Amino acid sequence: MYAIIDVETTGGSPATDRVIEIAVIVHDGQRTVESYSTLLNPKRPIDPYVTKLTGITDEMVKKSPTFQDIHQKILELTHENIFVAHNVKFDFGMLRQEFKRLGIDFNRKQLDTVNLARKTIPGFNSYSLGNICDSLGIQIENRHRALGDAEATAKLLEIVLTKNTAAKYIEIELNHGIDIDLLPPYLSKAEIEKLPEDAGVFYYKDEVGRILYLEGVKNIRKKVINYFSAPVSTAPEKTRLFELIRNIDYELSGNELVAKLIAHRDARQHQPEFNKKIKILPTTHAIFLQYDEQGFAQLKVHDIHEPAGDIVLRFGSKPTANKVLAKINKEGGLHSWYAVRAKLLEAGTAPEIKTLRNYNRVVEKAIGRYLYRQPNFFIIAEGIHPESLSAVMIEANQYKGFGYFDPELTPATPENLREIIKPAEDDFDTQKIIRNHLRKTKKAKIIAY
Repeated sequence: MYAIIDVETTGGSPATDRVIEIAVIVHDGQRTVESYSTLLNPKRPIDPYVTKLTGITDEMVKKSPTFQDIHQKILELTHENIFVAHNVKFDFGMLRQEFKRLGIDFNRKQLDTVNLARKTIPGFNSYSLGNICDSLGIQIENRHRALGDAEATAKLLEIVLTKNTAAKYIEIELNHGIDIDLLPPYLSKAEIEKLPEDAGVFYYKDEVGRILYLEGVKNIRKKVINYFSAPVSTAPEKTRLFELIRNIDYELSGNELVAKLIAHRDARQHQPEFNKKIKILPTTHAIFLQYDEQGFAQLKVHDIHEPAGDIVLRFGSKPTANKVLAKINKEGGLHSWYAVRAKLLEAGTAPEIKTLRNYNRVVEKAIGRYLYRQPNFFIIAEGIHPESLSAVMIEANQYKGFGYFDPELTPATPENLREIIKPAEDDFDTQKIIRNHLRKTKKAKIIAY
């Protein structure tokens, strides 16, 4: 039996958006057995774009039930049925997050009619629901409404099931998108099935529990499945890894940033055979930001113990520090500005305030991509449990560690957050992980102090 589902939402992010309409069609492969749909009150505003697309307004959902009110019905309709949707990752991800807010771990076998249609009915330019239905002559009533799109998906599934190759590709989909024949020889399918679709670190281990490879990711199951979905290459290293893997372990993190920080910490500690080797060097040198007598900003490499201004970046060797400084100078176009300063000093002319300000702004911008926007702050993100959050601490431009807290019990003040942080090592790779996260996460929640 299939539970064909479509949801409309306040927006596109499972973490922050909510379901505003849901439709579930229970189908036996030939006909509809049961149908259910309802609007839902998301307890938050609907994005104007969504209203324009679906026609669903805040007023329409104001007196509708909440997801909590109807969640038991969804559990009953999907129980022991295969969860089917067109782009199933979105619909399933939104519902999984709704259940997660209620403290329920929602898991169902899944089929994606996008993938199935591509495999069983090849040759079309587009497999979006609207386009593939147009191509196949399926009429969609109430496009971009949950019931209309679910009914169209049901008709598409009926067509897919008539194809000779359908059984093969459905089996692959139900095995989490992986062909059993592509799994490492001593790794069972159960090892894949136990993995959560949550952020964390996964560990490939050998028969004595030694970590062979690890990685911090946003979705553990998805990443592992993708890793095993490609045929084994002829590379001796990957062939050897496949021969050694016996099981997969994992640690949840709540979000991708903490997952990457945990992975880097564990890679440093365990030095897995199939991870890139991490050199553990004591910090010996640093790039310092200092100002000369005229007020010009200067970047120079010194021994870490020599007081020479404000430390910008720390390194395990002088050559590495010089290499990064050369990169900063080149990427920031600083050599031409150094020439301006040299001419002024040679002429013995005091710099104009405007010239000095522009010069220093260019230098500060050049190092800005290697620094944080402020020296002392916490990054707040999702925690492992629905009611918890995580905090990553940076102080004096150094990573201090991370921890978890319940915002209802522990107000997110710098004083309180400092108490929940578990100390961790800082290094250049850790700095890169945090900077890259801040660069790509425009709406990261920051608490500066």
